[in-house]
Amino acid sequence: ADESFLECASAVDRVRMTVDRFGSDSVVLLTSFGVQSGVMLSIVAEACPDVRVLFIDTQGPSSQRDLDYGRKLLDHVGLKNFSVAKADVTREEFQHGMEEVGISPNTRITPEDTERNGGGKNVFQALSQDVFKVTPLKKECEALNVQCLLSGVRRGQTSERDHFKFLQYNEGGPAKGHPILDWSDTQCLAFLSLKGVPPHPELSNIVNAPKNFRRSPSFLRSHRPSDREEGRECGIHVQDEKKSSKDCKDPVPALPNIVVGKVKCKFCIAAKELLGDLGIEYVEAPVSLFPHLIPAGTKTVPVVYLDKQLIGGYGKLCEHLNVEDTLNTK
Repeated sequence: ADESFLECASAVDRVRMTVDRFGSDSVVLLTSFGVQSGVMLSIVAEACPDVRVLFIDTQGPSSQRDLDYGRKLLDHVGLKNFSVAKADVTREEFQHGMEEVGISPNTRITPEDTERNGGGKNVFQALSQDVFKVTPLKKECEALNVQCLLSGVRRGQTSERDHFKFLQYNEGGPAKGHPILDWSDTQCLAFLSLKGVPPHPELSNIVNAPKNFRRSPSFLRSHRPSDREEGRECGIHVQDEKKSSKDCKDPVPALPNIVVGKVKCKFCIAAKELLGDLGIEYVEAPVSLFPHLIPAGTKTVPVVYLDKQLIGGYGKLCEHLNVEDTLNTK
């Protein structure tokens, strides 16, 4: 489906064109069961009811409420093909693991372009999104051989989404379809009313909120402050960054410089000390929470990433930084 054709098509036809291109078994509708989720569910039900609906249970404070609401929506629109993706660890286990390496909900890194990034990225939230959103979604897509993810993202919700296309292709992952990319809040609300969609528990409060409390030009979004900072992407809708040409199968971390390891491992400690001595800012990630960052076939830690590129263990790090390896015997 050419972008120019999608631009002129209705939302229902955009879904149909996408399904025609990839096949109904390879297209999945990703939903958070948020305030506007009834729009995409209704459109998909009309265009191709065989498409699978996927909900990511982030184990957040509103997850069960949204899942319960979502099941009502699925019954309302008649969609039967439904599954839930969930992380292998709990929020409590994640919190404990982060505390062990000294990361709190307020820990930030300060990239060179601090002004553009609003003073630095919240480390806790970035790692949380990786564990509870990005990784469960990736595993589900691999298991189902998903070729295209549909979602209800719209221009005006974040600055990144203002530049999205109706159909985007990503390196190493499914394409992403955005059938209601050009819809306004007013169009969504009118459509929900027309279809008689049961209102989300938050809808009334969001619609009636004073304009000065609205976070972006598009206000029709659920409030989930624990998931992300205001105006920031949650991590699952952004364009996948290009991977190293050396090995496109290497994992890609959520933050530029990461040391995946164990607190008491001497090689992990040495790697962290080396980076610190050279003034290289890094984030420590417990291997128990981030096994997905361990490359296939690797059985030891640490696993070091610099600028999101896989370096390897302590010996490889020394080689990369051109310093003497004092731990590994030659």
